[in-house]
Amino acid sequence: MISDLLDSFDFDLQKAIIDNYQLKDGLYVRVSKSIDYFIYKGSKKKDVSKEVGLKDLNDNIKANDYYWFAKRDYLSIYLNSNKAIDPPKKKIHNNNYLTLFVKAKEFDENNRNHFIEKLYDNLKDFAGFSKKEEIEIVNSFKDYIFNEERQKDIETKKERFLEIFDEILEKKEIIKEGEYIKIFFDEDLKKYEEEAKIYYALKIYNKIDTIENIDGEIFGLSDFNMGLNAKKPYLEHKTRGFSLPFMVKKDEIFQIKELFDFLKYQKNILETSATKHKNGIFLVKHSNNDQAEIVDFDIVVNDSKLTKPFILKNYIFKNKEDEKIEDFFTLFKKIDDIFYAGVLENNLFGDVYSKLPHTLQNLIYLTRDAMIALNKGEIKPLLKVNKKFADDFMLYYLRHDKEYKAKEVLNLKLSLLKYEGDEIMNIKQTLRQIEQKIEELEELTSEEFFILSGQIIKYLLDKSKKSDKRADMIEPFLRAGKSRKLKQEIETLFFTYKHELPLNFKKFNNALALVESYDKNEKVQKDKLLVGILSENIFYRKDD
Repeated sequence: MISDLLDSFDFDLQKAIIDNYQLKDGLYVRVSKSIDYFIYKGSKKKDVSKEVGLKDLNDNIKANDYYWFAKRDYLSIYLNSNKAIDPPKKKIHNNNYLTLFVKAKEFDENNRNHFIEKLYDNLKDFAGFSKKEEIEIVNSFKDYIFNEERQKDIETKKERFLEIFDEILEKKEIIKEGEYIKIFFDEDLKKYEEEAKIYYALKIYNKIDTIENIDGEIFGLSDFNMGLNAKKPYLEHKTRGFSLPFMVKKDEIFQIKELFDFLKYQKNILETSATKHKNGIFLVKHSNNDQAEIVDFDIVVNDSKLTKPFILKNYIFKNKEDEKIEDFFTLFKKIDDIFYAGVLENNLFGDVYSKLPHTLQNLIYLTRDAMIALNKGEIKPLLKVNKKFADDFMLYYLRHDKEYKAKEVLNLKLSLLKYEGDEIMNIKQTLRQIEQKIEELEELTSEEFFILSGQIIKYLLDKSKKSDKRADMIEPFLRAGKSRKLKQEIETLFFTYKHELPLNFKKFNNALALVESYDKNEKVQKDKLLVGILSENIFYRKDD
């Protein structure tokens, strides 16, 4: 998976990270022959650029210097407190001798020697890393670590740090105790990268004792997207001699870190389209302790275009144009909007938001796998969901007094059935046929009976003066199991509102007579009943 992802991104990951990188508030010090001081205060306002938060001590904005610090800060920050270079104190939050990141309250005379020992003396030869596996990693970098030029540079930096320590100490009063003092030596990025690689090789693996030397190369278990310890041994391969699920070369670990740092700044769903020459990807991630965690990944081989356009046809509304959809992304958005009222995208994985209505929560759990597949370029699971659950979405909206949304669902259901190749009823033509039978008092077919029943229910419910007429009053008809019970409920509704009906309303009287005379006691066709409830009501039409 990780190698597939790296192959999919043909751009500079580190640049993409730095473009989104946010510095911490505090005092920033750039050390060369002179010393430059800056204060950084990030803004909580979304429309304020992060770069303008960097100022010199005279309150002049130094936006051009922001990325100088951001690039080196990214390469120098420690992974987390458990991976600090100065355990057990864990006061130092950087990973190399070119920087010092420390909270202002810790930058004092008492810690001067601690900084010297851990930053310079220890990182000069990494003697403090004494485990067998750590020594093996250090030895793999020995040509770089013990290079004479590097050894001299560390001594030079140590002397310079001691020279400027008191001056910086005096400046700590201009920031809060909980903010950072960050000191950077003015060196090329390449040197920062080389130092970072040693730290990551030592600290980024899941556990140091997973390190293996295979044919002269160091491998270890990546800590990204991986939980494997004594309490979580689930990913171990128990039936083979080598139990680790996968291993990463020492030389590749920094690139993998860049990948997951890049993902941290992306939306929860990341997609790239397939082309003739390259597969696309579908990835879903969430954040866990400020680290990206991939929860679903797939290679997309299908083009983002549908094999044939999907037509969202208007079967219900009076004046609404048909809509043509040609790609999976737009189709996903449209279905999310109509079926799920736009809440699905943030509930595709993990627990569904608990404050959503329980019925909608359950529908999301039951159907979201098909929507995930749609995101990957597969439409068949959606077509199955449409047949099985579209009526449940309609009922959900009717029960919440959202008739317009229920009509949208019916339109979408019929359009998806048409896309699949099913023969779709011509609702307008069927209603005209029913009107003719009402006029001539002709016997109804089973399908016509349930559609006309829905029309009568809708018309009578419209006579109610209650504001929530749909929410509770429609329930008896939805629960009716057989046509005889449905007729009884319609009769009860008629006697409740007959005083609201126009006198001598022949069309309605004939329609009610046809429904009452229907003598089959069959299972209620709920889909046809819903068509009758939601389509244009014939009792509001003026007779020719």
